[in-house]
Amino acid sequence: MLHNYLTIAWRNLLRHKVFSLINILGLAIGMAACLLILQYVSFELSFDSFHEKGDRIYRIRKDSWQNGVQLSKSATTDPALAPALKAELPEVVQATRIVHTSPFMTDPVMQHGNQSFFENRIYIVDPAFLQMFTLTFRHGNPTTALAQPQDILLSHSMANKYFGKENALGKTLVFHQGINGKRPVTVAGVFEDLPENSHFKPDFLVPFTSLPSNWNLDKNWDWGNFYTYVELAPGTHSTLVENKFPALLKKYLGDVVDVKKNGGYEGKLLLQPLKSIHLYSDLWAEMEVNGNGQAVWLLTIIAFFILLIAWINYINLSTAKATDRAREVGIRKVVGSGRAQIIKQFLLESFLLNLGAAALSITLFQFLLPFFRVFTGRPLASSFGNDPQLWLYAIILFLSGTLLSGFYPAIVVSAYQPIQVLKGKVRASTDGVWLRKGLVVFQFATSIALIVGTLTVKQQLAFMQNQDLGVNLDQTLILKGPAVRDSSYQRKFDYFKAVARQNPTVQQVAVSSNIPGQEVSWGRSFSRQTNQKDQQGINIIAIDEDFLPLYESKFLAGRNFSKDFSSDRDGIIFNGEAIRLLGFSSPEAAIGQVVIWYEGDNNSLPKRVIGVIKSYNQQSLKQEVVPLVFALKQYLDAPWAGEYYSIRLNTNHLPNTLEKLRGSWNEIFPGNPFDHFFLNDFFNAQYKTDIQFGKVFQLFSALAIFIACLGLFGLALFTTTQRTKEIGVRKVLGANISSIVLLLSKDFIQLVLIANLLSWPLAYWGISQWLENYAFRIEISPWLFILPTLLVLLIALLTVSFQTWRAARQNPVKALRYE
Repeated sequence: MLHNYLTIAWRNLLRHKVFSLINILGLAIGMAACLLILQYVSFELSFDSFHEKGDRIYRIRKDSWQNGVQLSKSATTDPALAPALKAELPEVVQATRIVHTSPFMTDPVMQHGNQSFFENRIYIVDPAFLQMFTLTFRHGNPTTALAQPQDILLSHSMANKYFGKENALGKTLVFHQGINGKRPVTVAGVFEDLPENSHFKPDFLVPFTSLPSNWNLDKNWDWGNFYTYVELAPGTHSTLVENKFPALLKKYLGDVVDVKKNGGYEGKLLLQPLKSIHLYSDLWAEMEVNGNGQAVWLLTIIAFFILLIAWINYINLSTAKATDRAREVGIRKVVGSGRAQIIKQFLLESFLLNLGAAALSITLFQFLLPFFRVFTGRPLASSFGNDPQLWLYAIILFLSGTLLSGFYPAIVVSAYQPIQVLKGKVRASTDGVWLRKGLVVFQFATSIALIVGTLTVKQQLAFMQNQDLGVNLDQTLILKGPAVRDSSYQRKFDYFKAVARQNPTVQQVAVSSNIPGQEVSWGRSFSRQTNQKDQQGINIIAIDEDFLPLYESKFLAGRNFSKDFSSDRDGIIFNGEAIRLLGFSSPEAAIGQVVIWYEGDNNSLPKRVIGVIKSYNQQSLKQEVVPLVFALKQYLDAPWAGEYYSIRLNTNHLPNTLEKLRGSWNEIFPGNPFDHFFLNDFFNAQYKTDIQFGKVFQLFSALAIFIACLGLFGLALFTTTQRTKEIGVRKVLGANISSIVLLLSKDFIQLVLIANLLSWPLAYWGISQWLENYAFRIEISPWLFILPTLLVLLIALLTVSFQTWRAARQNPVKALRYE
């Protein structure tokens, strides 16, 4: 019996080669696209799952408000929090602090022999770090690895970078920390590189005991640059712990946490599950650029729609051709076949067709995977066989496709009555016709919505990359400031500046603690002298006199820093957002006013406002414009402030210019790497995740539309075949080809117009939700909806018209010869 089923199924697939090919190709592309998306989604959802205690580890985030207005959402907290949590809350099994070296300087230099490199993944950690997080050690003892202040742990890649094939254990590196000096460190262990699906990836780990003891960090509640992680006891609900935070803060900070006594300021601590950080955290001072949970689930929905469209193609074509097989069904019923046997027959055909599609999809997957890895920038599995989860996905998709796409056509065909069939009175049922039309409308509606989304993503990305930021980033070379330095550094810097300017291609040189595109991690509280209780947190950028002119910042009032005014030592420049925050009525009203700069521990400094510049986007256009204050770097007691040299140059002779700058650098700052990049590239790197999402979204939207067009092509082919005699009669009666094409196309045009009524509201809601993620976003234009509609209409017309035109060009005698 099975052999007969297989024989009949195989013959039917071969008899209808075009329709079989359309179905197999559509299903294969749909399954391959779905598998690619599922692999990408699985990777994004797997972040930090390799930590053995990951389900019980949480990061503390801090949100702050001023008079009900949210000021910040920060991934960092104060260093005293971790020991307080461990001491006060029995639910906290362990607590650890992690601090990046960036709060202390730009990037430190690690040196071994004649090798020296800037390193930006150096983290200072508590001993509990190694007990909470899962690190695999290649060399060293994890229980004693950070016992001494001079200890340092290296990742395997860093051990290879500095020591090659030698065992790095016990070897010495020199750790240069800028103004903080240098110190030798001993390699106490080498750990395996953390996987790519980790929300932070340390290259070096340094013990907390290496920090100066006089900093008294265990009691410091006024330095919010420390990441705090806690491990909760098994079975502990995070809400229970969060509810205890206010009382803990009250105990340690007293009236500081009293909103009424603290000028309306309120801070709140929250727990973030470790595994949710990558996709659902977009806070100030994130360790790495995180993903986007909304985008991941949107891609999952697209994967579902791609498959659904492919299955709809199969259902549409199978039910449309059901009348062609009615006689076969009638004869089989007459000779004794039951309905169940006929359903099995058609399900077996669906099984074979889906099996062929599954085999082709795996081939397509293997071929496309290397390109997709580059496309997404993710280290996905290198082959299908290396990932058992992929086999599980493929089997589920194959079985689901077999049942979902084959069951309804089998039910429809098996319901034919043999007497009606053999008398030739079988016609497509009204219900079946309406179902096919409904499914085609669904395909069109999905296609239109995807094109709307694609255009929106493309326009938003272009808007962010081309928008006027308020500063000029063009032709700006950035050098990382030297970390190997001595007391003569300021004199050397002035000399380097003068030497660089002698190069005819160099136009300007400036120094600053931060550059555009970089998150500012240094901030203080400020208030007007007349209202010292109303303090506002504002980020600080330390600069020299040439910084604002180099970036062509526009002054709203006042002037720039100048060496002609010794009083500028105590002068500051605000941006417009900071002036608004402090309550000045206008930029002009702020000039000459004294504001109070609070350094903590009741230490306040009076500063005079000498200028106000127009606010610019310090970071990407996803973020709001932030308040900023600028102060002269050479007069600030801030050894932790970063340092970057901005060089505006003519890029016509770039290789020669870089070589001369490198030579001057090596001569003036020996031992420091010449680490450079262009600011435009650096700034646009903030959009890397968005650009990758945009590319992936556009690719799979195009595939979904292509699969829908395949189905439309097949349906149009079937429709014109069914109406061949009608076309012949019309031609005999004098109808021209264009009128016949229009007649047969109008049904599909009506379906497109109906699809618009469904897709436009849903598409509008979807893109509105997505654009909410961006502080600066495009306006939703009617053309975002009109263009996709016209495009889908054009595709439908071309697809249908091509088939109709072919049928209409045939000699009507061929169509009517048997009438």
